[in-house]
Amino acid sequence: MKTLPVHKSAWLIGLIVLALAQSACNYATQLINKKPVPHYGTPIPAGCENKYLPARLGATWTMAGAGYTNKFTVANLSDTSFDEKVLAGPTNGEQASFDDHWRCTTDGLEMTGTGIAVYTDVKGVIVPTSINPGDQWSQTARLNPTSFTDNFTAIGEESVTVPAGTFTAMKIQRSSLQQQGDPASGLAITIKTEGFEWWAAGVGPVKTSLTYTTNKSSHLVERELQSYNIP
Repeated sequence: MKTLPVHKSAWLIGLIVLALAQSACNYATQLINKKPVPHYGTPIPAGCENKYLPARLGATWTMAGAGYTNKFTVANLSDTSFDEKVLAGPTNGEQASFDDHWRCTTDGLEMTGTGIAVYTDVKGVIVPTSINPGDQWSQTARLNPTSFTDNFTAIGEESVTVPAGTFTAMKIQRSSLQQQGDPASGLAITIKTEGFEWWAAGVGPVKTSLTYTTNKSSHLVERELQSYNIP
């Protein structure tokens, strides 16, 4: 690179300084206007806000049905992850508590573990950033020797009335498979989940109707939103 001789006139130096200042101003403007490029599966520093699962610190949802109650509370919220504290069990009996762990990405919310267990090989999301009728998505994960597969299809919006109110909610078809062990061994334990969920924008899940099938039995579990509080 050539350098300017010291004997160059002052007006030329002034022009160079002015040009450098203009260049710096243009670069700063580009930085301000530059939009982030999304990368699949990467954390988003903008936070964990999601249309169909508003992850705000202290937010709570209570789902119940057939004498069984689940209460969910958002805790340990950061820009890239949060925990969902779950209190579940008979409405009038002893309830168990555990945490579900979530990671926030440009594509939506991944479930990354439960309790002290941390999933591996997580691919896809449970709750996308946006959902339109006809959309399909999935998440797969492992917790050796167990594998998890969750498939979702958006059916369309419906009006749903539950104890917490009446909502316009996206009807979601869900098909899940939890498999522990090698099926070829004849000793594998398989749990299939089939049914529907209804997610309301700005609220979260308001209703679920899911059939759980194991190697030996099958039962329908229905839950409705009783109350919620989103700060």
